[in-house]
Amino acid sequence: MLPVPSDVDDVMQETAISLMRKFDQYDPELPFFNWACRFAQFAVKKHRNRMKSNGRQFSDEAIEAIAAEYPCHLQLSVKREKALNDCLNHLGDEDRRLVELRYFSEETVDSLSQRTEEPVARLYRSLSRIRRVLAQCVRKKLTEEEII
Repeated sequence: MLPVPSDVDDVMQETAISLMRKFDQYDPELPFFNWACRFAQFAVKKHRNRMKSNGRQFSDEAIEAIAAEYPCHLQLSVKREKALNDCLNHLGDEDRRLVELRYFSEETVDSLSQRTEEPVARLYRSLSRIRRVLAQCVRKKLTEEEII
């Protein structure tokens, strides 16, 4: 809802403060996530009003549309993550190890090349192949669940 990352940080802090101040008004019978999202939406509107002169603001209609779509997007994101984890578990040991070294430890391809004594170009080709396999697997799992 906000185009500037530093604005997102500011609004998240404002939202957290508002949630803490109003937590005694929260009804535990209702979903917390939805309640908190409304606070975030109000904080975005408040921030936008303060920043009107900037000119890089979404319209109120765009903010409402994004807020309405977010829960669906979040559910899809959770399902994609589960599918990806399932697909990672089906990779061969070497491929899974390479993915873990590159993405879970955030190691660079250059440092992986030195560690594994594999040429950089070969590692890039392997990672590209693995990403294609994972993308196909995730698409298949989501299609099977009729999510896509």
